[in-house]
Amino acid sequence: MSRRTVIAGIGALGALGAAGLVALLGGGLVSGLAPEHTPGQVRQVAANVVIVPVGERRPLPAFAGQTVDGGSLDLASLRGQVAVLNFWASWCGPCRAEQAGLEQASRQLAAKRVRFVGVNIRDQRAPAAAYLEEFKVSYPSLYDQPSRLPQLLRADGGEGPPYTLVVDAKGRIAVRIFGVLGGGPVAPAVQAQLLADVVDQVARS
Repeated sequence: MSRRTVIAGIGALGALGAAGLVALLGGGLVSGLAPEHTPGQVRQVAANVVIVPVGERRPLPAFAGQTVDGGSLDLASLRGQVAVLNFWASWCGPCRAEQAGLEQASRQLAAKRVRFVGVNIRDQRAPAAAYLEEFKVSYPSLYDQPSRLPQLLRADGGEGPPYTLVVDAKGRIAVRIFGVLGGGPVAPAVQAQLLADVVDQVARS
């Protein structure tokens, strides 16, 4: 098994709600998202999250393009700060299930200068724009209809949306979250807290 910190067991968190998650974090069960007893040791804390050890992190591929609203964005501009990239599509039900949590996390982490970027894939511009308006998304989304960035990511990407990458300040992929935040139907506050805790771990690494 490769040296990774894999997080498992998030399904139980859905029944706990935000207060339960905070209690677990404070009580040490999930504190620091499974601190390793020895380098490279794997501890399971949440099913669909992988934290990549510093020495195994690959750089985020170079990519620039138009945003859904017609602007432009170069991922190179994210260097120097932790960034969250969320891959989504307007037709994707699980994407809708996590969007409020992502928006809450983006506002919660703004004071820490964490950048959020959406990557809209396999979609049409009009429904993508309607999705952003519906959920009042405050951060930009690249419009990548042919899914060029996922092809560049290779093993670091998912088979389909949603999935989320956390990129460290050096531009390396530090966390991969496959599927909906929280792994199932959980409250936006729980999703936001999970993502905030993962980001904090990356910022400390």
